[in-house]
Amino acid sequence: MLKKMEQAKAALSGEETTFAAVSVKGELRTSTQKGIAPMMEILTTEPCFLEGAFVADRVIGKAAAFLLIKGEIAHLYAKVISIHAAEALEKNNIPFEYDKMVPYIINRTKDGMCPFEASVLEETDCERAYLTIQKNLKITGRK
Repeated sequence: MLKKMEQAKAALSGEETTFAAVSVKGELRTSTQKGIAPMMEILTTEPCFLEGAFVADRVIGKAAAFLLIKGEIAHLYAKVISIHAAEALEKNNIPFEYDKMVPYIINRTKDGMCPFEASVLEETDCERAYLTIQKNLKITGRK
């Protein structure tokens, strides 16, 4: 188990890599996409991949945490995690580790909270959060 977490962390150390996951079978997936895009892509194209996976990511806000909870991951490492994401992971019994905890994830223009985190800030149900995230992706056209 720890070997898979270390493999995910090592994959994240690549300069452009933003996301890495090692499946139960030992398969590695990495991404250079920003935000929740890597998680949404995996949940859409191969939803079973995340079940029991070890995930490493640069930035985890509450929206990303809900996506990982939905994917039923085994363990998370985040370079940066929001307090809101940590609370959601704890409530859903997902073990995690991090380098830095912040009050919230800052948006890309650096003038407020990440819109995806803001959209699920008060949410406690994973499925409702997932539907909210999907709806916001359609509205913004972003991943």
